[in-house]
Amino acid sequence: MALSATQQFEKLLQQIQYQDPALTNGAVEQVVVHQQSRVWEITLTFPQVLPFAVYQGLLQAMAMSFQQLAQAGVVLHIKTPMKTLDNHLIGEYWAGVIRQFAGDTGMARELAQTCEPQLVDGQVQVSLENEQVASFVERKLFGIIEQGYQEVGFPAFKLRAFVDQAVSQAHREAIQAKKEAAEQALMAQAMEQIQQQKAAADQPEPVTGPVMIGKEINPKFEIQRMRTIVEEERSVVVEGFIFAKEVRELRSGRQLMVLEVTDYTSSFAVKKFSRDKNDEAQFEAIKEGMWVKIRGSVQEDTYMNDLTINAFDINEVSHASRQDTAPADQKRVELHLHSSMSTMDATNPVGDYVKQAIKWGHPAIAITDHAGVQAFPEAFSKSGDKIKMLYGVEANVVDDGVPLVYNENHEPLKGHEYVIFDVETTGLSAIYDRLIQVSAVRMQNGEVLDRFDEFIDPGFPLSAQTTELTSITNEMVAGSKTEAEVLQLFRDFCGDAIVAGHNVSFDLGFMNTAYERHNMPTISAPVIDTLPLARFLYPELRGYRLNTLSKKFKIPLEHHHLASYDSEATGHLLEIFLKDAESRYQVTYVDDLNQHMEEHDAYKHARPFHVTILAQTQAG
Repeated sequence: MALSATQQFEKLLQQIQYQDPALTNGAVEQVVVHQQSRVWEITLTFPQVLPFAVYQGLLQAMAMSFQQLAQAGVVLHIKTPMKTLDNHLIGEYWAGVIRQFAGDTGMARELAQTCEPQLVDGQVQVSLENEQVASFVERKLFGIIEQGYQEVGFPAFKLRAFVDQAVSQAHREAIQAKKEAAEQALMAQAMEQIQQQKAAADQPEPVTGPVMIGKEINPKFEIQRMRTIVEEERSVVVEGFIFAKEVRELRSGRQLMVLEVTDYTSSFAVKKFSRDKNDEAQFEAIKEGMWVKIRGSVQEDTYMNDLTINAFDINEVSHASRQDTAPADQKRVELHLHSSMSTMDATNPVGDYVKQAIKWGHPAIAITDHAGVQAFPEAFSKSGDKIKMLYGVEANVVDDGVPLVYNENHEPLKGHEYVIFDVETTGLSAIYDRLIQVSAVRMQNGEVLDRFDEFIDPGFPLSAQTTELTSITNEMVAGSKTEAEVLQLFRDFCGDAIVAGHNVSFDLGFMNTAYERHNMPTISAPVIDTLPLARFLYPELRGYRLNTLSKKFKIPLEHHHLASYDSEATGHLLEIFLKDAESRYQVTYVDDLNQHMEEHDAYKHARPFHVTILAQTQAG
């Protein structure tokens, strides 16, 4: 059941360890957490304006309690239903409001120390010594001070400057001495409060129930499999088994706990720094063999040289052993299994898996280590007559050659018009990332006939990494055409031309995925890839990147990774490559190109993929 606003305020007071009779009937109206600035903005309501000493104590207690959680600080707003002004309260808050909201300028200090506001006939007047000072203060400071009073719960009012040249220096000094005495009393009270909070923090609460470090993790948060975490992420929730634990004492006096946790899809090191004695007591309560749920950020740890989870919250959870509840005649058979004989691919010997499969009543199990069969003898001895053992291997497979042209036909290459295109994207996934620029040039016989260059507004801010790699900023794409509009314009620009690009499988994949996303036909024209074409024609080269080839063939490329420059450079390279292909290999038609895709050990440049092979008979 959700807590009421009053109950939330009581919980807040318990957290910050601050109590005062004047805080009775307070309530939490709103809490706003600013994700980027890490500022916590809290709005409280009270029946009336708090005494200034109580307000200062509350502000100090919140700042201390939230210093770890709200790294950039706490902004406190107070609201009250008060409609009338109180002369005494206005005077109490005068110096504090100026210091908190107007800053530490010379004029602000002078105003706080030597002036005292007075409520006269419903107006708040401030006595000043001359017209020049009064004019300056009214223009520069009064508006800020008035707003400051409203922030601490006062009703809206206007300050008026009252020029009194008869105010004596002795009177000003008396006001200043009075204020200094009040500030010293407040400071002493604040120091006493700090000491009390420190003493309370030094006494950890006993751990009586399940371990909970930080906050309780929302059960609605999706638990992520560790094997799916392959890069830095701002926030993940995982659940796993603790198989190792270490607690280190740091020079600062804090503790660092390092847990090794697995969910049996992968494993992670989890780090957590203690904030107080309570955390250290929870650290002590965590034991190897526990199951825990963890919420935290994933970051590359320079000390471990690996991705680690920096935990925000750690909750102990119960975990029942896994069961196979399928009927006896419908048990699964595992056909893809790695043992510890697969280097860097598994941790358990094949006997462990055989034992578990027998426990679950599986009729058979396969062993398919990666590029090795060393586990076969153990698999044979552990399986016996209790389970059928299937023998296999996970092999590496590589394609004989990479196509030099997609959508091939029998059009002549010479004299044809070509559209050479390049794209810039927000990432590497055609499914999850988006196009942000499509650039192309139409060329014939090495001459540029027309150009195409369109930015695309992806509908979300670009990451700093995207901007650094592509030189494209948010300002460049904001308000640009939509993806669908640019795709149609590009189709019109291409017409009947042959399409080309460097490493075009990447660009083609993005374009066709985008076309499908908008229910538009994919690219059907022949698409020549200058990357495998260069590997076929010049196998002696060490590198085939666009900038490397441009330098080799003296093609200008001023701004690499800017789509418009990459397209034109690729077009000039294509003209050179096609002339070489014709003179050396009699390549004159589009479909002549793929006749050479397997030559010059092209398979060495292809990326291998895996295939699982199972022996069906004793002969294999």
